[in-house]
Amino acid sequence: MADQEKSAQDAQNAAPQETAFVGMNGEETGLGFATRDQGAKVEEDQGLLDFDILTNDGTHRNMKLLIDLKNIFSRQLPKMPKEYIVKLVFDRHHESMVILKNKQKVIGGICFRQYKPQRFAEVAFLAVTANEQVRGYGTRLMNKFKDHMQKQNIEYLLTYADNFAIGYFKKQGFTKEHRMPQEKWKGYIKDYDGGTLMECYIHPYVDYGNISQIIKRQKELLIERIKKLSLNEKVFSGKEYAALIQNSMDNEDPENPKVNPSDIPGVAFSGWEWKDYHELKKSKERSFNLQCANVIENMKRHKQSWPFLDPVNKDDVPDYYDVITDPIDIKAIEKKLQNNQYVDKDQFIKDVKRIFTNAKIYNQPDTIYYKAAKELEDFVEPYLTKLKDTKESNTPSNNNSAHGSKKPLPVRKSIKKK
Repeated sequence: MADQEKSAQDAQNAAPQETAFVGMNGEETGLGFATRDQGAKVEEDQGLLDFDILTNDGTHRNMKLLIDLKNIFSRQLPKMPKEYIVKLVFDRHHESMVILKNKQKVIGGICFRQYKPQRFAEVAFLAVTANEQVRGYGTRLMNKFKDHMQKQNIEYLLTYADNFAIGYFKKQGFTKEHRMPQEKWKGYIKDYDGGTLMECYIHPYVDYGNISQIIKRQKELLIERIKKLSLNEKVFSGKEYAALIQNSMDNEDPENPKVNPSDIPGVAFSGWEWKDYHELKKSKERSFNLQCANVIENMKRHKQSWPFLDPVNKDDVPDYYDVITDPIDIKAIEKKLQNNQYVDKDQFIKDVKRIFTNAKIYNQPDTIYYKAAKELEDFVEPYLTKLKDTKESNTPSNNNSAHGSKKPLPVRKSIKKK
C-alpha cells in the first residue's frame, strides 16, 4: 500500500499556491510542479543524484541499498507493519527505484511490482527521507519512475493511498476515477482497508524524463502567442488629460463627464463602451441592495423585531413624536431601499441604528421595548459590520443625511413607553 509522510504533505500544502494547470490525468502541471522537477533534474544532470532499479538478486550492493530503503520506509510510514515492508522490499517479484545521493546514500524510493501481461504496475511504498523532503525529489522520482514504466510497456500505475498520500498522488497524475478495465487488475493486487485505489495512465508519447522542460517550453510558446494578440505592451499617452480629469473628478456627473472616456487614447481601442459603465453600475447597485435586503430580512425574522416593524401608532403613544423627532422603523428602511435612496452603507447603517437609539431614548431600561432593542441590536451588529460599499455614490461621503439634511442624523430608535 502506498503511503506518504504527513509532514511532507503539510510542507507541500504550506508552499505558495500558484495557478493550477491541469495535465491529461488531472495532475498539477503549473510552475510549482515544473520547478520542483527541474530543481532535482539539475542535481541529476550534475551527477549529484542517481535513480537506480534494484531487485533482490543477492548481490552485496543491492542488498545493502534495499536495507537502507527499507529503513526509510519504516521511518516514514510508521503505520505500516515493519514485517510487511521487509516482505515486499525483499520479495523477488518486487522491484525498487531508489534515489541515490552522491552515488551511495539512499534518500528515498518506490517499491513496486510489474504485471507485464496485464500492462500495469502496482506501487507498494513511496517515501523520501525526512531531511530531504520539499526539494522536488518526490516529484522527480515519480517522473523517472513513469519514464521507466513507459520503457517497460506499462500502461497504468495503480496504488492504494491513505488520506495523507492522496494529495501527493493527485499532483503526480493519479486519479480516483479508473479507466483501466477492472478485469485486468482484479485479483492481482491486494485490497487495503482504509485505502483509496488510485490510477495513473502512462501516455506512450510523453517524455516524462524531460517533462519540466516540455511544460516550460509550452508556456513560453503560449506567452509568445498571447503577446501577438494582446495590447498589453501598447502604451497610449494620457498626460494631456490628467489635469482636466483631476480637477473635475469630485463634482463631475458620471453620466455627463467633461472628458468622454471614449476620447482618451487607448480606451476605445481596448474595447470599452459606455454600456460597460452602465452595466457595472447596475451590477454594483444590485449587489449593495441585496446585502441591505439580507440585513432587513434577518431583522424581520428575529423574535424581538416585533416592536420595530411598523411606525409607532400616535393614538397608542400620544407623546412619542414629541420626544422622538426623527422616527424610523424597519418598514420605512425597507421602502427607502426599494426606492434606491441609500447611496452607501453608512446611510443604511445610520437608519438601522437609529431604530435602537430611539427605543432607548423613549423607553426605560427595564421595559420590554428597551430590552428588545438591545437584543436586536446585538443580533444585527455583525451583519452591519460585514456590509460592503459596492454601490457608486454621486454624493460626498461626508453627507450625514439620507434626507438631504446638513446636520448629523440623531440616530433614533422607535418604541412605545411602558
